[in-house]
Amino acid sequence: MNKYKTSDLYLSAFLKLKGFKYEVEKLGKKIVFLFEETPELLKLVNDYLTENASCDPLGYANSIKNLKNFLYNNR
Repeated sequence: MNKYKTSDLYLSAFLKLKGFKYEVEKLGKKIVFLFEETPELLKLVNDYLTENASCDPLGYANSIKNLKNFLYNNR
């Protein structure tokens, strides 16, 4: 199974909000989020990067806060 890797916290928060499960990998001081690469995920990534995606703004803000808390607590 291929993994989609990104260190973009905001993209990861968006994918998390859309229901994708993730793993976290530490590469030195850098954190990388890994998602199972599927056609649906790749379409959402493309939509996000081209500013064609939409989501619940409060849910997105909460997803960002949750990931930041996770990273802060797992330094």
